[in-house]
Amino acid sequence: HRLRYFFVTAAVSYAFPNLLMFSAIPHLGAGYTGIMFTLSPVITLVFSILLGVRRPNLLGVVGIAVGFVGAVMVAMTRGEAGQPAEFFWVAIGLLIPVSLAAGNIYRTVDWPEGTGPIELAVGSHLAAAALLLGGILMQQGGGSLALLGVPLVVVGQIASAAAMFAFFFRLQAVGGPVYLSQIGYVAAAVGLFAGTIFLGEHYQLLTWAGAIIITAGVFITTKAQSQITTKAQNQTGEKVAA
Repeated sequence: HRLRYFFVTAAVSYAFPNLLMFSAIPHLGAGYTGIMFTLSPVITLVFSILLGVRRPNLLGVVGIAVGFVGAVMVAMTRGEAGQPAEFFWVAIGLLIPVSLAAGNIYRTVDWPEGTGPIELAVGSHLAAAALLLGGILMQQGGGSLALLGVPLVVVGQIASAAAMFAFFFRLQAVGGPVYLSQIGYVAAAVGLFAGTIFLGEHYQLLTWAGAIIITAGVFITTKAQSQITTKAQNQTGEKVAA
């Protein structure tokens, strides 16, 4: 069960989305590609409702809807200002949140009993690395070893990914798939600012307006999750008292 969980999670949640992301970035820009992650909460919510996994309260739905409006505004710009991308690459970018949403639901539905977040993070991380390494070797052969020429970058990415995985599974265990999917909003904001500041990318005013609306959606949904947690704690306390 755990081995299956590791490899399914690795493929759907990490290997495939990363392949799509790095393929789309040269055509859409780092910031714009990052914004595609904002659609993950909406798709996760749809999957969650259809499968009856976990439903947010009304405020949570409002927060996700607000974030989605911002995402639509950003998607309309189709990449950097003055350099609209082909619709094919926009479609490739849209597959990223679909894959992430499927992973969010799968990890909750098939979570192995008696297994902690750290164990699942390590197993899935190693499985994803094995899948991606196999794909790289088949496609590029010895040329894939060129990354070893910049060891500090490689080590930095490994450390960052390892820390992210640990927090990722902990957040999944506490908040569930819909709340976890809000991480896409944060990734979008970071990607947009990083692309502008460090990579010299330029985006339209509509893109920035959408990013601000997306941020508002994050705060609303976070507030909704806080209400759900407080209500659950109060109900638990009442049962204990009874």
